Amino acid sequence: MTPAPSVWAWPPPRPVRRSRFARAEIPEGESYHRLARTPLFRWWIPPLAILVFAVLLSFLWIGVVVVMTIVAILGGGGLAPDSARVGEIAGLAFGLSSMALLIPLALFIARVVQWRSAGSLISVDGRVRWRWMGVCLLVALMLAGTCAALVPMLPFHSADDAAVEATSAGTRAGIQVLLAALTVIVLLVPLQSAAEELTMRGLVMQLVGSLGSEHGEGAFSRVMRSPWPAILAGGTLFAALYASTHPGHVWTTASLVVFGAAMSWLTLRTGGLEAAIGLHVVNSLFQFTRCALEGRLSEVGTGVVIGAGLPVGADTPLTLLLTVAQVGLYVAVVLWCLRRFGPATRSAVHA
Repeated sequence: MTPAPSVWAWPPPRPVRRSRFARAEIPEGESYHRLARTPLFRWWIPPLAILVFAVLLSFLWIGVVVVMTIVAILGGGGLAPDSARVGEIAGLAFGLSSMALLIPLALFIARVVQWRSAGSLISVDGRVRWRWMGVCLLVALMLAGTCAALVPMLPFHSADDAAVEATSAGTRAGIQVLLAALTVIVLLVPLQSAAEELTMRGLVMQLVGSLGSEHGEGAFSRVMRSPWPAILAGGTLFAALYASTHPGHVWTTASLVVFGAAMSWLTLRTGGLEAAIGLHVVNSLFQFTRCALEGRLSEVGTGVVIGAGLPVGADTPLTLLLTVAQVGLYVAVVLWCLRRFGPATRSAVHA
């Protein structure tokens, strides 16, 4: 017998992907961390996404190493004025560019592997909310400027006189090198910061948040549906990677945990990555610019890029204290702005 069309079996049939380019709509009424749990979700999508990301990232790193090697060979090693600093700038540009390439990589994972809108990786509205981004950037700029102004008064602050003298010597070549470094920083640091947030606070949080079934009553589904596993994963992964390469930097690692956890929670609370990107971009611009002015570009990857004006390599309890103060104030002001300007914190429900 053929059942009447109005009669549904239980559970209802799941949507089937009819095209390799199928795209699921953003789930209705969901928090940010659950946006990858679309009607086209299958249990094998998260491990596949991790595998594809790892493979593509490996090819990306190999390509960057090959390009840097070719440039180093063609550079001739020391023919240009201030060639050491020019080499540092080239290395900085390649490093920032390789991180910026995580943006298309993360969007590719969302669109092609997870079969969903790439914009759902950014916010519950499926796009960048530019007005809200501007508000967050302004708040971050005010706090980072205050932080940078207070750093010279802190006990651990000490300028490297030789580096400062070298960068302020006033030679034409030195000024050109400094301008080149600042150009690279202004153009690429925002992309690098956005890429890290798309990966750590975006892809990671949503991968973890997609694991709990919406109808499951088991302990695993209930736990994974809650935001805390996603916040924990998105907030600590970068700190764990940093600690693995800098095992002695305890206070810096703790600062990164504070920063990451706060940005993960704020991403969930505001329904998008704009607040996290805003603080990350401004802090990195301040820190990288300080490194350029002090002639420390080679040390960019060894220090902290949090707390805005912290000296490179500063790893003291004050590092953590300053990070807690800045991040805490930023979260408080952003939440106040959230109530005032009111961007969506959950995906839309269609009538």
